[in-house]
Amino acid sequence: MTEIQQPIFSVSNPEEYFKSINRFQLLSIATKEGIWEYDFNTRQSFYNDGMIDLLGYTLDEIADNESWWRNNLHPQDKKRVITEVDEIMAGTKSVWWGKYQFRCKDGSYKLILDRLFVVRDKSQKALRLIGTMQDLTEIDALQQELEKIRRQHHINMMRAIFQAEEGERKIISEELNENINQVLAAINMHLAQAKTQVNKEGLVWLQEAQGLLLDSISGISKIAKRLSPIVLNDLGFELALDELMDNMQHTRKVSYHIFVDEKIAGIVNLDIQTVLYRIAQEQVINIEKHSEARNILIKVEIAGKKIRMTVEDDGIGINLKSIQYGKGFSNIQEKTEAFDGSFNLESVEGKPGFKLEVII
Repeated sequence: MTEIQQPIFSVSNPEEYFKSINRFQLLSIATKEGIWEYDFNTRQSFYNDGMIDLLGYTLDEIADNESWWRNNLHPQDKKRVITEVDEIMAGTKSVWWGKYQFRCKDGSYKLILDRLFVVRDKSQKALRLIGTMQDLTEIDALQQELEKIRRQHHINMMRAIFQAEEGERKIISEELNENINQVLAAINMHLAQAKTQVNKEGLVWLQEAQGLLLDSISGISKIAKRLSPIVLNDLGFELALDELMDNMQHTRKVSYHIFVDEKIAGIVNLDIQTVLYRIAQEQVINIEKHSEARNILIKVEIAGKKIRMTVEDDGIGINLKSIQYGKGFSNIQEKTEAFDGSFNLESVEGKPGFKLEVII
């Protein structure tokens, strides 16, 4: 234990005094904390060896406790921490603790957990300060590493779910196209043949049945395309987006423009293209259901090492603070997170326009 001038506490029984000192030393060794004490009346400070080991300063350098401490707080934390401590000193509370970065003698910074206890008299005047400083640098680094591992695990899990869903969609799509639609097409041929063998009244019924059958075949084809965008695999990302918007026009008249950076096809793998397509698909469905848009712009471009896609429309603006994340936006968020990306919404209530931006 190291002291500056005289110890600032005393006891009437010397034996008890030395016992308290020993307890103090054992505590500091066990916890590896820097422990200090400051007396407002005598202006004297007391430090254990842990303070020297923790931060590297000599006793002379930390003699002026208050100035030394304030001057070595990290600029990012200085205002916040000093304000909090000054409020404690000016009030009646006796305990404060906080985390901050503190500069060591070698110029590096350590993350410190500081716990402060104020000893007051009956009138709440501060008599002494007792504090402990604990190094959290390694713990913080481990926590950050753990969070990094946790996040990567989450990304891997979400990506695996996405890929499994796409695989299942593809199987169902192929089943609809190759089996069910083939059966329906065969039934249609039989109906066409049967029309030549019935009377006039029967012909009307067969024509109606054939019309319903053809509508079903068309509907199944559309569902199959939505489940698995064959065009994306065969003809590319931009044409898949164009087909997506063209299909929308069958149910609602809109003008649309698509811009895809020509470099995208060569540098972006199929998984990224697929997730961007799915996100665009979700947003187009949102626009179709909830917006009164007449114009839609889809833009996909390179943004550094990532890809940025924006989907803008001139429909009804909404208050983003009160927006409820329904299934559409939740799906977009999940798909974006699966590829370690981010998404942002821009809109103003009462003004036309809505913008979705995704960066992956």
